[in-house]
Amino acid sequence: MTGTIFVTKLVAFVSGVSALVAPGSLHGISARTGVHASPTSLEINKPNITSKWIDGSNLVQIIEVYINNTDPKNYLTEADDLSVTVQSQFLDTVVPGTLKRLGPRQAGIVQIGVKNKRNIRPGTQCTGKVVAKYGSGKNRKQATQATSGTCGFADFVATEKSVNSHVAPDWFNDLKYGIFIHWGPYSVPAYGSVGANENYAEWYWKWMQDPNDKTQTYQYHLKTYGKEVNYDDFFANFSDKGFNPREWVDLFSDAGAQYFVPTTKHHDGFALFNFSTAISKRSSIHYGPKRDIIKDLFAAAKKYQPQLRLGTYFSMPEWFNPAFKKYGFSAWPGGPAHNPYTGEELPYTGFVEVEDFVKDIQLPQMRTLANEYGIDIMWCDITTKGNNATIFTSEWMNSARKSKRQVTFNDRCGIPGDFSTPEYETNEDTVTHKWEASRGMDPHSYGYNAQTPDSAYLTGGEIVKTLVDMVSKNGNFLLDIGPTGNGSIPQIMQTNLRDAGKWIKSHGESIFKTRFWTVKPGSDPFRYTTAKDAFYIHHIGKPPSSLAVKDPVPYLPGDKVTVVGGKQNGKKVPVSWDGVGSLKLSLGDDVISGDEYVWTFKIQYA
Repeated sequence: MTGTIFVTKLVAFVSGVSALVAPGSLHGISARTGVHASPTSLEINKPNITSKWIDGSNLVQIIEVYINNTDPKNYLTEADDLSVTVQSQFLDTVVPGTLKRLGPRQAGIVQIGVKNKRNIRPGTQCTGKVVAKYGSGKNRKQATQATSGTCGFADFVATEKSVNSHVAPDWFNDLKYGIFIHWGPYSVPAYGSVGANENYAEWYWKWMQDPNDKTQTYQYHLKTYGKEVNYDDFFANFSDKGFNPREWVDLFSDAGAQYFVPTTKHHDGFALFNFSTAISKRSSIHYGPKRDIIKDLFAAAKKYQPQLRLGTYFSMPEWFNPAFKKYGFSAWPGGPAHNPYTGEELPYTGFVEVEDFVKDIQLPQMRTLANEYGIDIMWCDITTKGNNATIFTSEWMNSARKSKRQVTFNDRCGIPGDFSTPEYETNEDTVTHKWEASRGMDPHSYGYNAQTPDSAYLTGGEIVKTLVDMVSKNGNFLLDIGPTGNGSIPQIMQTNLRDAGKWIKSHGESIFKTRFWTVKPGSDPFRYTTAKDAFYIHHIGKPPSSLAVKDPVPYLPGDKVTVVGGKQNGKKVPVSWDGVGSLKLSLGDDVISGDEYVWTFKIQYA
């Protein structure tokens, strides 16, 4: 990971929605009674012909649109039979879009499935009209909006314009929660200082170069190992004695995670996977465990936990690779390392002379991960001025599509990417562009830091609360663990992951395959998530017996409200309602005592 902890709050927004509810603005509007009245008007905003298709389909392309209910009083309900289609000389609608509930002055995201007409070749620039029909009988109304874009799936080409049109597939948005793993030779010294002076332990080699660095790694190394011990000497002590691939993936499953992303190569250039010896021998194949760690870990996942999606972290630069010197910058200078105590120039263990770092090392290694390890996610780190990101991503996406696989990559490969990646930080509000925040269970480090006391690690409750908060804002949570130098996962990490996993599995329907509410993520202590036929209310912390929900959640009389998860899962909750923004839940002692961390309630639309 990068060498500083980002604390800047990212700008948050909900784009493309012209008529969102301001908190409290609808208080006092009475409920509709008697005959159902449809909204007087709907608006269609920002239709987007996307690069993704409906999972499991024969490449049925997805068009996404925002549907705005501009009516100040009436709800859109299932009785309105909303049907959103596309009229076009280029496209046929295969799967119409719909919504079962939309509150007054609220917006929802609808997906339409389309296929090119028989005479339209994939990749054609096309136009059309999105049509939303709703209401019943003679009162049926419609709204329209023009759209244009690329119809069908032509091959990507190695240009930024082409690859930047790619968006994260729906499965990535469905999964929400993954496990990050930082394990390498830096796990042997396992030092990043403590408290205010702590920083990323996986940066040990870099910190030890600077006697003035706050971690005091320079001083620690000299005192603990002496000036003659160099970083590459840790390779011999990096072992797999405690590494059990099945136990790892079983833990990820117990934690409730849906995908995992191991470090395949960090900034020290030491790789945990196999590739051509013509470009490098600096890996776990030739040193330390003498084993293909990534291959064995992925094999265990496919055999024992096949539901887990596979990702790979890959550092684009290497701190001290001599071949990287022509691309070097700031903390990644390239060129040979030196012993910080004697000034001696050091050999780069496993180095093979190549003509160009990007062309001969970086790109071939990325191709190997994509083509031979069957990954779903490429998680790059550290954008460099030298990269072949457009070549790699275009090749990978084209190859994956031929086997009807949708893949995704982050924003650190040298191009904008499918999702942004704040680290040790989250967003204060909803961000509609997909994002995934990462942090370690350790308060300041991704790699294992032996100095960190057990009490400082994220608890199960903190993991759950963080996950709920991020999901309500359109984020995924990538939570990192740092195994020790022999591949064992510290017991405190296992205990806290499994503790969180009990809650996550019990409440999974309110987390996985949900989407953010376009109105707001929630006013503290509330957070909200939505599904096609339900709305979820999350209360962070123990709720009172009379729980007032003042946000304009889309409840209507006749809806059923139930407990999600915990000991009272499925129990019906008595409610009262006097109009938008006035929902009250009456909670018995059994409901209050029947859960922990976050209490969740489901509004099942009638």
